[in-house]
Amino acid sequence: MAREALDIVPVSSRTESRAFCALPYALYRGDPYWVSPLRTMERRRWSLRDNASLRTRRVRRFLARRDGRVVGRIASIVDPGFAARWEAEAGFFGFFECADDAVAARALFGAAEADLCTQGVRHVLGPVSLTTNDEVGLLVDGFDSRPMVLSPYNAPYYARLVEAAGYAPRLDYYAHAWTPDTGLAPVVARLRRLAARDGVTVRPVHPRRWDAENRLLFELYNASFADLWGFVPLTWDEYRERAGDFRAFYRPELVLFAERGGRAVGFGLSLPDINELLAPLGGRLWPFGWLQLARGIHRIRSARFILLGVLPEHRARGVAVVIAAEMADAAHRLGIDRAELSLVQADNRKIQAVIAACGGARIKTYRLYERRLAG
Repeated sequence: MAREALDIVPVSSRTESRAFCALPYALYRGDPYWVSPLRTMERRRWSLRDNASLRTRRVRRFLARRDGRVVGRIASIVDPGFAARWEAEAGFFGFFECADDAVAARALFGAAEADLCTQGVRHVLGPVSLTTNDEVGLLVDGFDSRPMVLSPYNAPYYARLVEAAGYAPRLDYYAHAWTPDTGLAPVVARLRRLAARDGVTVRPVHPRRWDAENRLLFELYNASFADLWGFVPLTWDEYRERAGDFRAFYRPELVLFAERGGRAVGFGLSLPDINELLAPLGGRLWPFGWLQLARGIHRIRSARFILLGVLPEHRARGVAVVIAAEMADAAHRLGIDRAELSLVQADNRKIQAVIAACGGARIKTYRLYERRLAG
């Protein structure tokens, strides 16, 4: 029997944009672990008014259709900041979703690569959801639990589709688990004592100083990760949009600053795992989803430790370990019974050592892929 005709079309209308956003909800229907993102948030990703990251990057989106039915999607992304900082001829693929259809997947990658070639790209990396400050990597291990807030998720067969399209692994990222029963290594207590003698203190964010504290966190974020492979500094508009999205459900006790001599030298950021509340909503706030969110925020008992940064000149002082230990203490006090520390580059040995000292066990692996294109 002949297979239905396959068409690859660029997204150029509102109808096609809606189809692009809607595809994951159809593909993952019935998946017990996928968490539907809020549909309003997914639409905002593609609004120049609402997403400052779009204003400095070139993005083209494509749909795969079989007999008129959407079966896949992909985006080609050129980030001038990444190219200037890390590799002049690099570009990204992102937002890849597809039925278990190798022909459609190869055609999608072909369309994205052809578009990237017109922009001088010869080295494609992905998946990257627009920027390296957003979701990065394909889940390749750890499919037995739902993703936490802002974590990538995909079906197990995606790795096969990506590799069949000619992509090879470039870099792995790990997620680690923590529970209140997790024991700290003896070295943690020693490092905390040494840091205290060195004048290092840790404090939570002041919620009534939202603007000033966010400006401080923004500056620490860009300075702490400047030498981490793939990092591209956020603009203030990009940072402010992200912070605004989290304001309704962040917990001040889970946003920590490390200070020495009256100066902030590091920070840690954990977010309550709002996916606990989003999972049953199907991506919709109306008619009663907003009420479930409002009532449930303070009942969340899981969290994701997303960021741990220390200024380069203070990394030898054990500040990262102190922040991680203080975060564990804060989670205890808030009744957090499960946390995930992610995503950590596999070759980031210093942070891997901090996580090991705090008892984190690896539970998931995310993979960044690459492909060199012919000149």
